[in-house]
Formats: sequence, C-alpha cells, structure tokens
Amino acid sequence: MKKNILYSIILLPIFLLSACHSVKSDAALDYVSDYSPKISRKMPVIQINSESKKNDFVTQPISAAVKEQMLHWMPEVPNPTPWYEKCTISLADGEGEHSLENLEAKVKVRGNWTTSYDKKPLRIKFDKKQNLLGLNGGKEFKDWVLLATYKDWSQLRDATAFYASKLLSADYTSDFSLVEVYVNSEYWGVYLLAEQQQVKKGRIDIAEAKKDYKGSDIGYLIEFDGYYFSEEENFEIDYLGEILDINGKKISLMLNKGYTIKSDITSPEQKVFIASFMNNLWKICYEAVYNKKYFEFNEDFTALREAVGIKNSYDCVSRYIDIPSLVNTYILCELACDPDLFWSSFYMDIDFSESGAKKLKFEAPWDFDSALGNKNFCADSKGIYAGAVSWDVNHQKEGTGNPWMMIFINCDWFQKLVRHKWTLAHKQNVSGKVLDFIDAAQLAYSENFRHNTERWNNIGKDKNGAFELCQASVSCKNQAEAQAYLKDWLSKRFEELDRLWL
Repeated sequence: MKKNILYSIILLPIFLLSACHSVKSDAALDYVSDYSPKISRKMPVIQINSESKKNDFVTQPISAAVKEQMLHWMPEVPNPTPWYEKCTISLADGEGEHSLENLEAKVKVRGNWTTSYDKKPLRIKFDKKQNLLGLNGGKEFKDWVLLATYKDWSQLRDATAFYASKLLSADYTSDFSLVEVYVNSEYWGVYLLAEQQQVKKGRIDIAEAKKDYKGSDIGYLIEFDGYYFSEEENFEIDYLGEILDINGKKISLMLNKGYTIKSDITSPEQKVFIASFMNNLWKICYEAVYNKKYFEFNEDFTALREAVGIKNSYDCVSRYIDIPSLVNTYILCELACDPDLFWSSFYMDIDFSESGAKKLKFEAPWDFDSALGNKNFCADSKGIYAGAVSWDVNHQKEGTGNPWMMIFINCDWFQKLVRHKWTLAHKQNVSGKVLDFIDAAQLAYSENFRHNTERWNNIGKDKNGAFELCQASVSCKNQAEAQAYLKDWLSKRFEELDRLWL
C-alpha cells in the first residue's frame, strides 16, 4: 500500500556516485504504491458524548511537559494535565458504508505543545476493538487519534504528509481521514482521524512484551524526543563527536540526545538493553562513517567487537539498519521540511524476537502541522533541509539537526540510493498524485473547512498560531488561501528536489 522516492546530492562530483562500491539491491527500494486516500462525498462525522456532559476534558488540559516549559515565562499554569473521560462515540460517514452508534470509550487530550492551543488533539480508547471508516484495510484497534491541525490553517498538512509517505514507502504510516467532530452536541470542527502510534499487529508490527517477561528479545518502539525528560522510560545517546551536514558544517551542542521508549517494557533489564544497544549501534555508524573502523555486535547484541571482512560503511551498517526505511524516511523529511525533525515525533523500531529482523527500522512518520512551508523553515522551498544544519524548533538559534538523517549524508552509497528512489518516484508521478489530493480535498470539503474557521476564528488572529508561522502563512486570510499556499509551496519543493536529485 505504499511507495518510494530517491535522491542525490549535487554538491558532490557526479563521478563519485558512479565510482562508488556496489550496493545490494532491495525490492523495498523499488516498491510502488496503489494507495488512494479516502475522500467521501460528505465529510464523516464523529460524535463524542461524555458521561459527565461537560466539555472541560477537551478544553482545559495541557500536557505536563508543556506546563513545565510554560513556567519559565508564567508565574503559574493552573490547567490540569490530560485525563481520560468516559464517553460514547458515534460515527457516520455520510454514505451509509460505515457507521457506529454509542460505542463505549474513553477520550482525553493528547500531544505536547499542541495541548496549549484552544482546539486540542484527542485520543480515543474504545472499550472493545473497532475499525473506523474502513481505515488500514478494516483492521480493528482500541486506540485512535483525532489531530486538531489548529495552527495549520490549510487543515491539510498532516494528511498530505501521510499520503506522500504511503506513496514513498512500504513501511507503516498511519491511515487517515478528514472528519468533523462534535463534543456533547457542540460543533468542534474539522479533525484528521489517524491511528495511534503503537506496537500492534497491523500497525507497528514488532513483538510485544508479555506481562512480567524480563527478557530483552522483544520489540522496541523508540522516539527521538525532546520531551524525553517528562517520560519515565527514556535514555540518552552519546554521539561521540562531531556530526557533519551536507555542507561540512557541524551540529552544535544543541543536538537533542534524548529518546523515549514508546512501546511497553516489562523489566528494567529491557530498558538497559535497548539503551546500550542504541548507543553501540550509533558507535558502529559513527566509526564506520568518520573513522573507517568497522564493528559488529556479539551474538546477544550486548557488546561490540571488531568486524572481520568488512571493508566499507554500507556493508557494516546495513547489517543492523533497515536501509530502505532509512532512505525513504530521509526523502520524506527532505520533502516535508518539518521543524520537529530536530526535536521530536521521529520514530524508529527494532524487533529482537526469534522472528524479528533485528534491524533498526525508520517508520511511522508523525506530526506535520509545522511542516510543508508553514513555519520559517525552508519557507522558500529551496535547498537541502534534513541533511543540513538547521535552526531550533522556534527558529531562534542555529546549530541543530537530526543525527540519523545526517550520519550518512556524505556517503556516496546513501546518495546513490536516494537518487534511485527519487527517480522512481518521479516516474510514478508521486508529485502529481499528492498535489491532486490537495485539490480534491479542497473541492470536496471547502464548506467543512469554512465551518471550522468560523468555529475557531483563529486564522491570522490567534496568538498561539500566528506568532509561530512564516510570513506567507500569516498572510493567508482564510483556509482557501492557506490551501493554495500549501500547494504552491509543495509544487516548488518537488521541483527543487527534482533539480537536486534527478
């Protein structure tokens, strides 16, 4: 259900690419998707009715991590942290194909900085597994997400990024559908219904830890996470030394070292194991790329030893990293130019179970309301983004970057694979499909978007939205102009990557 893209860096001589050592072919790099996003004649409607009949559970909460940040410039933050409210959920798709009535569930505010906005993202946890709108092939799960897209005045950035990812990669990306939401019969606006980022068969399909099991041979879902300090199951990676971007520029001390374990672990030993593994894996990558020293894991992945018979970085790191997922993720990151790339919502996973691949995979992309030209990051659509040193998430200090997107950026084999993927995507008209989706959603749902704007009245006015955005976004006077700007920016971004990589 997905596809891929490709890349090459024009800043290095072409002969370097043609002269590089042979890289093993992988069918995942040539995957072509037939996925089509769901756009119905009428926007589906989700009704959330709380047992208390009060809306405070969706209006008041702010996440604990954000409250801690806000205390640096506010004397107090009286808002409570999110809690689950007992509710019933009903759904109608407007076409009679998918409907649900009064299903028991719990609902709470979810997210980090987005919880500080008036319109907050929500998490639904059903009492019993359900499928919503036929998403993800009709598979049933308890957990679903409603993304508020509050500061994205086009209402389409998350959906657009998810669609692009599904075209570019065969690995897991949340399915999605635009919906209207009512809370206790009060209109709450347009949301993006998406899947919870979680380890489950049919979602992030790695081995789950059984209750009270202490072994390390399980699956681990990991987030590169600037909010890791607020999570119990976290660790840091020692990056060992300088990391250079495509221009030879160094990432500064602003580099985020924190990671959160997002899957369930059932013993302290598992946390120690994955923290040690990730640090050792980084050492394998760093030494191979910068020092041409090649290491491998021992049989139980607890220590390193000198690798025998390995003579290049690709052969070294491809034993422990799923290279197609790395390439596909890099391309999506370059396309989207997401400021959160250097901070949070960047996921990876690895499965050490008997049937697991035991390779780090990059999948489950997330959180694009700041991306695609919405903030002061690559606002002109030009240049390398994910592979270059950038600004912090607030665009105040330069010197940060995502280490996993930069560690191989100057390797000829990586450039060759990305170019190959981008060429395939170009031939399969990925750009045309994504841009057509933006037009189709606007045509089908313009009235729904208008009602959302009337409900929240935040375009060009909201203090929490407008101050974050680039001038082109701030200049938009309504949702239609924001949609047109998004399409224009993305059209130019596709053209720029064609110029750089074809």
